[in-house]
Amino acid sequence: MLRLFALLLLAAVFLAAGAEVAVAQEAWPQYTTDTSHNIVRGPGFYFAIWKLVLLVIPFFLWVKSTDWVSRDLAEIGEGIGLPPDVWNPIMVLTFPLVFVTLTLGIPIFLAGYALAIIAYVAPLAAYVVTRNAKVPNEQKVFTPEHILRKIKNFGKKGGGQDAAPKQPWELGPTVEFTPNSPLASVNQAAVIEARQIPAFVPVKFMIADAIENRADKILLEFTADAVAVRYMIDSVWHNANPKVHDKDPLNRAMGDNMLLVLKRIAQLNGADRRSRQEGKFKLEYSGAKYDIVMLTQGTPTGERVLINFAIITKTVKSLEDLGMREKMRDTLKDLIGPGATGIVVISTMPGDGLTSTWVAALRSTDRLMRDFISIEDKAKPEPDIENVGSQKFDAAAGQNPAAMVPGLILKQPEVMCFPEVTSGDALELAGDWIENETKLVIASIRAKDCVDAIQRVMALKPGDVFTRVIKGALYQRTVRKLCTGCREAVPATPEILQRLGIPAGRVQVLYREKQPLPPGQPPPPKKKGEPEVCPECKGIGYKGRTGIFEILVLNDEIRAALAKNAKPEIIKQLARKAGNRTLQEEAILLIASGVTSLAEVQRVLKQ
Repeated sequence: MLRLFALLLLAAVFLAAGAEVAVAQEAWPQYTTDTSHNIVRGPGFYFAIWKLVLLVIPFFLWVKSTDWVSRDLAEIGEGIGLPPDVWNPIMVLTFPLVFVTLTLGIPIFLAGYALAIIAYVAPLAAYVVTRNAKVPNEQKVFTPEHILRKIKNFGKKGGGQDAAPKQPWELGPTVEFTPNSPLASVNQAAVIEARQIPAFVPVKFMIADAIENRADKILLEFTADAVAVRYMIDSVWHNANPKVHDKDPLNRAMGDNMLLVLKRIAQLNGADRRSRQEGKFKLEYSGAKYDIVMLTQGTPTGERVLINFAIITKTVKSLEDLGMREKMRDTLKDLIGPGATGIVVISTMPGDGLTSTWVAALRSTDRLMRDFISIEDKAKPEPDIENVGSQKFDAAAGQNPAAMVPGLILKQPEVMCFPEVTSGDALELAGDWIENETKLVIASIRAKDCVDAIQRVMALKPGDVFTRVIKGALYQRTVRKLCTGCREAVPATPEILQRLGIPAGRVQVLYREKQPLPPGQPPPPKKKGEPEVCPECKGIGYKGRTGIFEILVLNDEIRAALAKNAKPEIIKQLARKAGNRTLQEEAILLIASGVTSLAEVQRVLKQ
């Protein structure tokens, strides 16, 4: 319709101009014959072909660009604050009004033509500049990158257009979001709304960048005029600079729009920047699926946002995969394997992989030969483990797992599991069951070491029976592994070996993460094609994590000390006397073998 209107307008203008000339002459002029030839000609100059061509060029450019602006406004106009009912009239009317009133009215053609060009370019330039300031880099138009992209695609199917034109929200990495509502229609509406926000593509870039850098958490700190982005990679926070915008650091306006996208997907209140909110959604990127938990909390300067990643398609790891030595696996088998009885406690620091260790430990047992049953809080579901039955209680409703234990005992299981110990009464009942029927109980709790784990369980008041039936504890800490692509060897001096308790001459070199150059020292020349930073670890110096394990096997002397509420130091002395290895001794083995560094072990063990 717009093109038809434009063509009719052009035809009317030219007809009106010709009629005006004819009327002014009062009659058509008499043609004279040139004696040099037989062609009948008039005096001419009613139409100048070159002038018509010059006028038609901006006219058709105006038709094309106005149509593009109209479609662009329909797609993203409202989302970036450019209302179509304002910009469409500006784009449609400015050029024809100036063309009719000034270009054709001024007798000096070049002056009128210059006004026509200005009337075409000025509104278009105003729209492009305003639009580009509100959209991310990949959506900007008439920039050098945009022009180069068009030149690159010239000659392809589509006549210079991309072979498969994409909607604005389809640009960037392929990240698929799925809100957490049980209603598919609600999920679809939330995603459609999020796509209309200009920062949808920057959010995809940030998510993809975090995953490619192996981050399992993103922290957004909103200040007055910027947004600080940090990734947690292998349990350590790192400053991040995801390429989502042309400004460094991420400016507040773009950050606000990105947060609005995330809140729409997580179905949170985008207008509430103060209250604590929690939302969930799923996403898929590069063939992997993730469960996302998003937490927001207002701060004096803006808002703090924590995004937690939990991979759904994660491969189940064994104790060997987690880093446990074979000899230690044999010791654990004696504690929880066939014929084992008593209580065994499994523990880690908060956020240090308790679920992974718990699952790997249970998978290492003979679940096909014995009946296992697990007592779990309904609000904290555990991963499914083959041949481990699950019985759930609702702690939020005031239910106590102790009420379930007598009924479960009647089912005659051989192993009872408590993935998270919260009730001393339940453990006391389980302890009586062990004494009467020589059964096994495996429980978990978060603590600082094996002794601390046992004493934390005792703080729940499981009765005197606990110290009689407790058999052992497994504890795990995780350390980052040195990147084998860039780690640096350092001489193992006698002083360091003595400090670590390693016999002299046993180890020649130790390893550490790649160190930065001293100030003022130029970097060594790189070979052609050699990357600036290590492609394996992205310059961090570490890649991946492994476990440091400690197993405490109790004897009667240690149980007696526990029954007397002895101090942790005394319990640890008795444990070493009984031949139990400490966490530090296990860590030294990893240092000596070059798996990790002394600095990393010191960092972890100080926590």
